[in-house]
Amino acid sequence: MSDLWILGIGDDEEEAPQPARRHRRKQRRRRGPLGGLLAIVVILGLVAGIFYGGRAVLDTVGATPDYAGQGQGSVTIEVKDGDTARDIAVTLVKSGVIKSEKAFNDTARDDVRALSIQPGFYTLRRHMSGANAFALILDPASRSGRVTVPEGETVADTLALLAKKSGVSLADLQAAAKDGPALGLPGYARGHSEGFLYPTTYDFPKGGKARDMLRKMVSAFGENVDQATLTQGARALRRTPYDVLIVASLVEKEGITDDFPKIARVLYNRLDQGMNLQLDSTVNYALHRNNIKVTQAQIDAAAHSPYNTYQRAGLPPTPISNPGLDAVNAALHPAAGQWLYFVKASKDGHSAFAVTLAEHDANVARARAAGVF
Repeated sequence: MSDLWILGIGDDEEEAPQPARRHRRKQRRRRGPLGGLLAIVVILGLVAGIFYGGRAVLDTVGATPDYAGQGQGSVTIEVKDGDTARDIAVTLVKSGVIKSEKAFNDTARDDVRALSIQPGFYTLRRHMSGANAFALILDPASRSGRVTVPEGETVADTLALLAKKSGVSLADLQAAAKDGPALGLPGYARGHSEGFLYPTTYDFPKGGKARDMLRKMVSAFGENVDQATLTQGARALRRTPYDVLIVASLVEKEGITDDFPKIARVLYNRLDQGMNLQLDSTVNYALHRNNIKVTQAQIDAAAHSPYNTYQRAGLPPTPISNPGLDAVNAALHPAAGQWLYFVKASKDGHSAFAVTLAEHDANVARARAAGVF
């Protein structure tokens, strides 16, 4: 009996619930597709809301702070050597030219001309748009205080050029040129700035001071003419560094670059033999002239000048120009040769060199016949 009782109870428990469970499963299958669709619609709606709402927020938050228009007033900024477009943008923000670095960088990033921006001073305006600031900094007219000093200019001519290009008074420049210690001149210069105002291109700030301008030029001399090399080279030539610089200034005035080493050799050869240099350039310096060939009357007019190398032996007391690096190198490394004479022999500036006076006289005759002088 116990087995039958257990079997009966088991039948009741197994059979009765089954129809209800099957019914519920059928109901769930019927509701599934509709519920899933509704869920998808809701999710898509949420995603769309997040996307468009987020986009609106990002558009607001990510907007580039920028001024509008060309700006007003005037402000001078400096682009330093090695500055990138990003560095320039930082300078522009600090100077009040643009509102944000991004305003400038967005334009500069897509324009290859950003790579051509040169060091120097630029006159811009306050509160400019980034695009307008970029356009103006590319305009050559925005450059301020740029002066190119050629090789071979005297201090007098260099100061006149600086006054013309920078707006600094000539009187202030002349006074500053006489203050050797304030300019940082080397001791062997004996306070004379001739020869040390290095010829190159400078960018001077608007409203700069005369002394600062000349200090920058003397500093450029030190940066380009290595003092240790100058001292060692002078010693090898049995000369002083100042002697070498004087020779370089003579070489710069007397010929063209191709001939510099030969001209330097002529000068050293004449000095070694006790011959007067007899240079037209030194007489011109004494008389504040710049003739190709001086006359006997001009030589006589400069009779009492220490720069008259026709009548006085040895080197002039100071350089007669501001030589470039090629002339300095030629004075340090003269060509090998026995020449004692040279003369400008062609209209392109080349000289003819001679060992004897007879050879020199023949070169002079040929040059005159060719209409060189």
